[in-house]
Amino acid sequence: MKNLLKRKLSTPVARGACDVVAKLQQAGYQALVVGGAVRDLLLDREPKDYDIATNATPEEVKRVFRKRGRIIGRRFKLVHVYQNGMTYEVSTFRRTPTEEERKGRPDDDGIMVWRDNVYGTLEDDAFRRDFTVNALYLDPLRLEDGVKDFVNGLEDIQNAYVRTIGDTQLRLHEDPVRVLRALKLMGQYSFRLSDELEAALPEAMPKIQKASKLRLLEEIFKILRRQWSEPTFSVFMDYGLMDYLFPGLAEEWRSSRGRDVRGLLAERDRLLKEEKIFPSRITGVAIMLIPRLQEMLNDGSSLFWRNFNGIDKILQEEIRRFMTPYPIPRHVVAKIRDVLLLLPKLVAAKNRKRVVRHPEYERGKDLLTLLAHYYDIDQGILDYWPAPSEKRRGRKRL
Repeated sequence: MKNLLKRKLSTPVARGACDVVAKLQQAGYQALVVGGAVRDLLLDREPKDYDIATNATPEEVKRVFRKRGRIIGRRFKLVHVYQNGMTYEVSTFRRTPTEEERKGRPDDDGIMVWRDNVYGTLEDDAFRRDFTVNALYLDPLRLEDGVKDFVNGLEDIQNAYVRTIGDTQLRLHEDPVRVLRALKLMGQYSFRLSDELEAALPEAMPKIQKASKLRLLEEIFKILRRQWSEPTFSVFMDYGLMDYLFPGLAEEWRSSRGRDVRGLLAERDRLLKEEKIFPSRITGVAIMLIPRLQEMLNDGSSLFWRNFNGIDKILQEEIRRFMTPYPIPRHVVAKIRDVLLLLPKLVAAKNRKRVVRHPEYERGKDLLTLLAHYYDIDQGILDYWPAPSEKRRGRKRL
């Protein structure tokens, strides 16, 4: 096992993650930060979230944190711990299931893992993870102990390499969502795929359709919350994944509107990086619909379109069509619709008091900011609207 931390981290570990680890260790358990957070810290990026691995079972974690812990999941049982205003995902060390333990559905092929609640040791857990760069462990309370690396993940991070742990074809078959995650690493970090992974993708890619739609939808939303959506979706298109994962976006990407879709996503990435807008899946979906809605609804008499009787139903239908085949919750559809309905009112630059009180004003202002930068809209329209309230914005994590 490699156990190295050659330099001081330039980004500190979040206080809440340290508190969760400390609480588990005080209760007598092993606990470490694992996965993407460790990878990001090593790459001098601030982690968006933190996962914590422990030898405590979900029930034991729940007992430690009581009301602040909630057990979730069936296929992969873990605990959401609420600490310092954030949610931390705590998972128990897993080991490789036996053939009998793999089975859980009438149509099971004995390879795809439908349930993964077989517990093991720290080293077992490392070898159960998908890619070497995601199988690194760090004790934030003892940084001098370095990074625990059982799989040469540190070397692969240094070489910008995505490599599966174990047999590549088997690991992709076990969980087809790993195809998405491999390509996401390419888009977000400019990593390269190992030769074995590159060769295994064409056969594995169609199997992603077997994965839970809710799980895939959450993966799409995660991409939209980060500042690398355009390069990530571009990689998905280049490899042919988008047709299986997000056919609505694949259609837009290839259409005459594709240039604007890509441009708007790239502009959104830039504004997110500069912290000029808030990371929201609502505005993420809304911005990808703008070019199509412009083509459908704009009669040339306004910057975008005018609201009219029945437009709310048209917008809802377009949102659901675009997001097919995902069971996007009704309240999320309603929020995307309301942000799009707010856009003509913001462009009109009238009725400031009434519009600012709108429940979706914060997201609407972010959408207008993005469009103003991309389409070179009169700065006076943007200046007319006050900056969103940080207090209200803080309550809007969608």
